[in-house]
Amino acid sequence: MPPIFRRIAEVVAAWSLATVFALFVAGIFMRYALNRPSGWIDEAVTLLSVWCTFWTAAFVLRWHEHIAFDVVYARLTPQRQRLSLLIGGTLFAILMGAAMPGMVDYTQFLWRERTDSLQLRLDYVYAIYPLFFGIVLLRLLWSLYRLASSRWRDELDVWAGNLPDGEKP
Repeated sequence: MPPIFRRIAEVVAAWSLATVFALFVAGIFMRYALNRPSGWIDEAVTLLSVWCTFWTAAFVLRWHEHIAFDVVYARLTPQRQRLSLLIGGTLFAILMGAAMPGMVDYTQFLWRERTDSLQLRLDYVYAIYPLFFGIVLLRLLWSLYRLASSRWRDELDVWAGNLPDGEKP
């Protein structure tokens, strides 16, 4: 991802998290200081938290920053690491690609329903899931392409956290 896009995604994530925190504090104040709980604040905090989480996971986090169980992977030779990423990544891309049409269809189906307090259409609320899946799938396909190329060692460095995504040494 070009640095300017990553920076914009980081700013959006940071402001979203700051907004979640401010709303959370406002909700606590309204509930305990004013004895007037506000349902819309609770709903907004929940929705923004979900959007912030999936936005950050899709656009901001690099591969090595995601949670991974890599005890076996870390002990493999670079050639076997490449092979395991190619096999695992391909299988995961196939699963994500197969799940995508159903997820998009169901998300579009939700236009009829609205949230309780803010009355937001649920297709907008849940739109982050297909967006997240789509971006992660594109990033994964790019990574698989790089792993299949002659510069596959650079992609291993990306997965190890030694290089930013797509950056050349």
